Amino acid sequence: MGAYNTILYELSGPENAVCKIIINRPEQRNAINREMAEEMLDAFLRAKKDPKVKVILFSGAGKSFCAGGDLSVLPTFNHNSVYDWMAHEGYEIARAIAENDKIVVAKVKGHCIAGGLELVLACDLVYASEKTKFGVTEITLGILPGWGGTARIARSMPIHRAKEILFTGRKDYPAREIYEMGLLTRVYTDEELDAKVDAIVNEMAGRSADALRMGKSVLNRSFEGIPWDAAMTIERNAIAWLYHSEYATNLRNFALAAIKQNKE
Repeated sequence: MGAYNTILYELSGPENAVCKIIINRPEQRNAINREMAEEMLDAFLRAKKDPKVKVILFSGAGKSFCAGGDLSVLPTFNHNSVYDWMAHEGYEIARAIAENDKIVVAKVKGHCIAGGLELVLACDLVYASEKTKFGVTEITLGILPGWGGTARIARSMPIHRAKEILFTGRKDYPAREIYEMGLLTRVYTDEELDAKVDAIVNEMAGRSADALRMGKSVLNRSFEGIPWDAAMTIERNAIAWLYHSEYATNLRNFALAAIKQNKE
């Protein structure tokens, strides 16, 4: 696509290793419409294909991360199109985030509700400001989260807490409470959120792209509940490959040269 109307796509950090994908409909609290869905999918796939990008920083413009789906989209649905919206557009976007080769970091403030929380649940790390409000509200409309949220929230926190969030339909859970439930990586004050997250992202962006990619893959495969011996085999194979990578070889050569120089 190149240029976008509902999101911003920016490269930053050392050697453009950080890709910033920013939801950009602040006047609608970054609610998701059809155009945004298409552009988000394109942006995450674009970042995945960029060999320079190591980390994707996902955030929202203005005062909110994302207030969920744009309700103006609902009247356009019939029985078939609502299924397509969930099973195709929504599934592909969540997959483009969760299965991305890059590390996807969500920086969340304001409101993170319904579809917004579903996007966050697909990310690798989630940092929020303490004033952020969370919730999944679909049950108040007689439906359920359909972009993977119902399944992912059950894997992101203790099941009884996930059930409360889903069944009540509340949209006012504070960040500290959601953190204590086990969903968030960390919570910061509004004033320190940007600086803290930028520091973490830039630190990761300085690591080996191959090690980040393989580390994410091994962790995800292990989390899926494969047998222990299979998980260990995947881990050992990853390490063996990484050991002979250019990045690791250069580090070893540098370390050996330094040791030799010190002995002399």
